[in-house]
Amino acid sequence: MIKKIILFTIIFFLAFCKDIQGQTGTSADQLLCRVLEQGSKQPVLYATIKFLGTNQGMISDDKGEFRLPLHLDGSEKIKISSIGFETKEIPIKNLKKSEINIIYLTSKIEELDAVALVVKKKKEPRLSAEEIIKKALRKIPDNYPQSPYSYIGYYRDYQQPVDESYAELYKGLESIQYVNLNEGIIEVYDAGFGTDYFADEKNQTLLYSYDRNATFIQDSTLAIPYDNKKEKYLKDVTISPLGGNELSVMNITNVIRNHNKVTFSFVDMLDKNFMENHFFDLKGIRYLDDMKIYEIGFLTEAEVAGVNHYGKGSIFIAKENFAIHKFTYEMFEKDKEINKNPLYGVTLEYVSVNDKMYLNYLTFNNRFQANSDHYFKTKTRVLDEENLFFDIYFNRPYDKKSASSKSKYKVTYTYKQDKIKVNDVQVFDDYVRVQIDKKQVLGSPDFNKQTLSRDLRLYIKNIKDIDGNGIDKIPNVTVNQYREIFVQEVFPGKTVDKSMKLMNKYAPLSDSEINVFEEKNKYWVNTPLRRGDD
Repeated sequence: MIKKIILFTIIFFLAFCKDIQGQTGTSADQLLCRVLEQGSKQPVLYATIKFLGTNQGMISDDKGEFRLPLHLDGSEKIKISSIGFETKEIPIKNLKKSEINIIYLTSKIEELDAVALVVKKKKEPRLSAEEIIKKALRKIPDNYPQSPYSYIGYYRDYQQPVDESYAELYKGLESIQYVNLNEGIIEVYDAGFGTDYFADEKNQTLLYSYDRNATFIQDSTLAIPYDNKKEKYLKDVTISPLGGNELSVMNITNVIRNHNKVTFSFVDMLDKNFMENHFFDLKGIRYLDDMKIYEIGFLTEAEVAGVNHYGKGSIFIAKENFAIHKFTYEMFEKDKEINKNPLYGVTLEYVSVNDKMYLNYLTFNNRFQANSDHYFKTKTRVLDEENLFFDIYFNRPYDKKSASSKSKYKVTYTYKQDKIKVNDVQVFDDYVRVQIDKKQVLGSPDFNKQTLSRDLRLYIKNIKDIDGNGIDKIPNVTVNQYREIFVQEVFPGKTVDKSMKLMNKYAPLSDSEINVFEEKNKYWVNTPLRRGDD
């Protein structure tokens, strides 16, 4: 029996917000950096950048890139680390303002054969992947905070094209990485792992900024709620309308924080269902500084996922205390050309602060299909009621040859749909004039001057723009929806001040009030580098 994928228990929201107003800064007042692997020169995704001597830091993005403001206080060096790489310290004064600073990290991985030799030499029993995970799950109450805390971080949500279907709509652009980018600074208050994220009133979020970044492409049709019918839908995914905003949706996918609650297929409840739903493979040891961390890969059992889907991922568990540092999961379709792109994916990481594990970052994406609003169409149609002609303006440059034929236009009159003759078509640089038969219109037995603009209807077909796109050909595009939080500072023991303007967990972020924040200069949005910043 094929099992249905239940992705969430809450509906998706995405809303437009006001434009960015002085939040992101420019490359002129920031240091731009990119973290790459030394050997392959590939980006090191989600590397942790800490300011030595402080509890502050940030995370590189999915291209290994990050921004540092020039007004850094309290630190002379940054420390860059990532699981599986040698940690590196760099003096801030060595970073250049006039270019992107390339930072190389060297891999630090211990293969299984080496692990086996060490274990044999010390005569220690070698744990299986399943045993390691069981220990990690049992120790969640010990390794993660049960008392209140908060963290301040950079939040963003956006869409990213999966294939070339969207790029085809924007001729002249080499790559479209971000559509409908909203970003800001938030503070999340958590009463502890023993509390319910939604139900407990001590679990709240404050918005210090949340804005639409108008420097990237905006497409209103991709920002509408899912209807799973015509306009925006997820294939093979069920969405239950129980409320929740875009931040709530993302937080539900945090399987460590919500280890005793249902999250998404086929992790379901991490404590109860994860192990019975997957096969596990101990791949080896990775290092974070000198800490040894097990890397365990897993694959969803076929009886659980059904014949059309499979899930896979990795879980990273510290050898010493069995704390879960990182968790990745992706769900794919089988036997599909698009199977290289997951239906949805989650990556999250925790780091140690004062001997407890706190969220470092969480990124979640899901694939959807939608009709894009970016297509060739008429912008305005102006009827000259005295001389009876239409002036037609398009939303982009049009092909004059395809627009010059009278056969491309059809005009009808009144509810009877009487066909009116097109006498002439004139093409101009920015519009087309369609002259109709005035005598025929005035001689109609149903002629009514008062309702003329309503009763005369113009239809257009087979006109193309200069790139060959047909008019009113609404394209269907495949896009990934991303929601991400990158933590910049953790505050153990901090509780929420209910006199502040609390975010409504069940309404779009754009509807929430922004709080005045005296220390806003300590935190910043890590806006993606645009082409030209290079």
